[in-house]
Amino acid sequence: MRMGVLASIAATIAVIALPGCSASSTTDQTSAAPSAGPIPPVNNPRDVAAMARRPCELLTAQQARGFRLDVPPEQSDGLFGTLDCKWTTTTPDRRIVRRVYVSMFTNNPTLEVAYNKGRSLPYFELTEIAGYPAIVTRTNADLPSCDIDIKVAQRQSVSVAYDSEEFTNNPQQSCVVAKQVAASVVMNLPPKS
Repeated sequence: MRMGVLASIAATIAVIALPGCSASSTTDQTSAAPSAGPIPPVNNPRDVAAMARRPCELLTAQQARGFRLDVPPEQSDGLFGTLDCKWTTTTPDRRIVRRVYVSMFTNNPTLEVAYNKGRSLPYFELTEIAGYPAIVTRTNADLPSCDIDIKVAQRQSVSVAYDSEEFTNNPQQSCVVAKQVAASVVMNLPPKS
């Protein structure tokens, strides 16, 4: 599930971040050299740090309802002192049928770590979401779950996890909707000034 993938990535990031700066720092790293390798640089950076304490504002109530998610969402503690947000859809008997998790990371090479760790997963795609480099993964080809990590600025990213019972017979469809949710989340991040 998504939390296992995030914990693995977080552990790797913690090791990478140890020599010199705190992993929870929101220091602006946009002056760093552009990324090398398969992850393209970000041309129009978005400001994750500006929304780090307000993750539930990354989908408006109207957008959440458009994705058939119940409102209000639930904010929770995330990794490295960050805050996460979760939207769910439940049946009248409180069974969860659809869920979206949004996490944000600052001062971490999250996308690069996801690239190095995710290539062996059953589904792995290096793509773009709303014009930003992204990695789409599925940890189990039989489950209707999809994880997307989007690099929106140098060493800043946002992660979206989506799962829905409605796609049990067509699990890969979860990534189609996840990409739409992720695009809305990215566009709700303010541009870096």
